Amino acid sequence: MSGIRLAIVSVTVIAFARTAWVVAGFVRTLLRGHSIVAARWGWVEVLTIPEPLVLAGVTYALVVHGPSQTLPSLLRVAGAVAGVAMALGGLALTGWAFLSLPSVGSGHYVLENQPIVDRGAYGWVRHPLYLAAFMIWLALALAYLSVLPLIVLALYVIPIYSLYIREEERLMTERYGDAYRQYRDRVGGLVPRQHA
Repeated sequence: MSGIRLAIVSVTVIAFARTAWVVAGFVRTLLRGHSIVAARWGWVEVLTIPEPLVLAGVTYALVVHGPSQTLPSLLRVAGAVAGVAMALGGLALTGWAFLSLPSVGSGHYVLENQPIVDRGAYGWVRHPLYLAAFMIWLALALAYLSVLPLIVLALYVIPIYSLYIREEERLMTERYGDAYRQYRDRVGGLVPRQHA
């Protein structure tokens, strides 16, 4: 298997894996219903539900059509290398987030006696899982040199997750008040902040 093909296969596997772990997160959230003390479930949350399935569909379409062979080989190599680096970064960030907050699942909720987690990935950015999702979508576009993932990212994923983040922050502020506001002031949402 060539290096380009290996990179593209790696990105593809990571994209399908993200679909699986988000679905598993929904199941995990449903199973812990009795220990959830605060939750938000509105139209914004409903609109995010299809995102991992859309990711799987777009990934499948890219696999069926394959990466562009008409572009110069140097561009294909650069896209494959950048794509696999971005996907591995998204995978690593996801793993770090799960290690930092082992109770994480899908949806907006707070568990009984759950403190604000401000260490690990959550000490770096407040929303590491959403950043990882953006990275994996971008990785697909780079690896396959396709505009399809970019279009879906720009028209659906980024807008809906921007609203989703706003709703999550509202829930956390309602639940934790000034403690969450201070955390929000210290730690960037999707972009790390430099500390003095």
